[in-house]
Formats: sequence, C-alpha cells, structure tokens
Amino acid sequence: MNYILYGEQYPMIKKRLKKILSERLGEIDDFNVAKFEFSNENIDEICDEASMLPLGYDSKAVVIDKAIFLEPKGNKEANEKFLTLLKNNDESINVIFILRSENLDSKNEIVSFIKENGQIFEFLNLKKEEWPIYIKKYFKDRNVEIEPNAINELALRVDGDLTRFINEAEKLCLYKDHLTLTDITLMVAKPLEDDAFQITNALYRGDNAAALSIYRDICLQGSNATDGLIPMLGSSFRFASQVLFLSSQGLDAKEIAKQLNANEYRVSITLRNGRRFSRRQIAHALDDLYYLDYQIKSGQINRFYGLELFLINFPN
Repeated sequence: MNYILYGEQYPMIKKRLKKILSERLGEIDDFNVAKFEFSNENIDEICDEASMLPLGYDSKAVVIDKAIFLEPKGNKEANEKFLTLLKNNDESINVIFILRSENLDSKNEIVSFIKENGQIFEFLNLKKEEWPIYIKKYFKDRNVEIEPNAINELALRVDGDLTRFINEAEKLCLYKDHLTLTDITLMVAKPLEDDAFQITNALYRGDNAAALSIYRDICLQGSNATDGLIPMLGSSFRFASQVLFLSSQGLDAKEIAKQLNANEYRVSITLRNGRRFSRRQIAHALDDLYYLDYQIKSGQINRFYGLELFLINFPN
C-alpha cells in the first residue's frame, strides 16, 4: 500500500504514521522500516531500498520524509523515478511519503496515482472554531470528561499549538478523569505572549511588584519557561508606542485597533495603563531591554537576575 501524509500538524502526522506502520507491519524494528529525509542526492538510494523485497518479514515500509517534490513545481527527476517505482512496486512494500506542508500538488502524477492506488491523509491546521470540537473528542476518546468552560480555557492556553496541546492533554488525562476550569488553570500555563502583556501592563500601572510576581510565576514553570520573554516584552513595548502615537493623532481605541489589526480590548487596556508614560520613556525601556538581551547572550549577566533587575527598576 502507498500513502501520502501531508500538512503542517506534524504531531498528528507522526501519530498516523505510527498507526499505519503498526497495522501494516505488526512489530516494528530497524529491519522492516527504512526512513529517509528526501534530498536530490539520495533519490536512487531510496528507490533501491524500496525495490528490495523484505527479508525475513512478510512486508516492510519505506518512509520518505520532507517529500517536497510533491509540491507545485516539484523535482521532475524525483517525480519520474518515484512514479516508476510505485507502478512496479511489490505488494509487500509500503511506500509512505510525508510532506510537512499544506501545498500538495493535486495535479502531481504521484498524487494522482496514490489517490487511485493508496491513501492520502491531510493534517491541516485547525481553525479557531474547530479547536473546542477537537479537544472534546480527544478527551472523550480517552474516557475523560471535560467541562465546556475548561475546553474553552484550554483552547486559549495552547493557542493553536497542537504539539503543546498533546503534551498538556496527556498530563491532564493522567491527572484525573473529570476536568474542570480550575484544573486547567492549575495545570496548564498561559501562553507566554499573554504573560508578557500582563507584565507590561503592570509596569505601565506602576505596579512593579505585580510584574515581578508574574515573572517569578513563569520561572516556576521550568528553566525554559522564560525563553522568548524578552522579544515578547519588546513587542509589547513597541505595540504600546504605536498605540500612544495613534492616540496622539486623535484616533480612538476602535480606530487604532483597526489600524493595527489588533484586538480592541487590548488597545483599550494599553491606552488606560499606558498614559503614565511617554513614547520617549517607552523607547528608553526598549533600549534597556535590548542591552539586557545583549548582556545575557554575551554571558555578562544571569538572565533570571537580569530580568528581575529590569522589572524592579522600570522606569529608570
């Protein structure tokens, strides 16, 4: 059997691949599964492997990852050789193409052939309105009940990241079989971008202690939890500067939100909390933040200590 698995949700692709291999091969080991990452240099090697009958097994699988030749304007040589391979393929050999993209060329001859002589699975990004349905089904399949408000909060906290959802959902399934909003709040961290926004708003209000408390809560989530926080704080400061500039031009919150393609509530909060500071002060804070980033990356200061000092001394 021949397969194409494609889309940007790689965790789902891996899950389906594992299921296919289990169904087609039974026990899986290094001798009945050959995995390749496609390149222009290994086309012949892949074809040779896929042409060899399994030794000591009823069937085998050849997995070709990053099959970019299945996209529009793909690799002509690869398409011709793989199509010839598939047309002459022995039934005991399963060829599985993985394309980590949504750009599958429906007119590609390999795609057309597998449509008629195999299976194609798509794993496209879930739309915002599809997440609650997916979350509910995921837990139902694992005999775990989850309340509607807990579903909505979990969808917000994983923020469209399927890998993160699966990691968090596995922990939640082990935690208990009836999940409430309180469980999600306790067990799943907010997106870092949301924390960065809360930190900057606390700073704008002059509540440095609250900003420091939020930061320390993030640190408790693990040593990697603050990765990316400095760029996100910088983004929040730049957003505030843009909001204040447009406000000075006479635009209201609704008009600013439209201009910046941003959430109106976020703009309103920024306007309310950001009036204590001028754009000049925010620009100065950005300079301090970038210098701190340089000090951390060059090993001049510990990142946790450096960020604490920045929050304590804001504005300096």
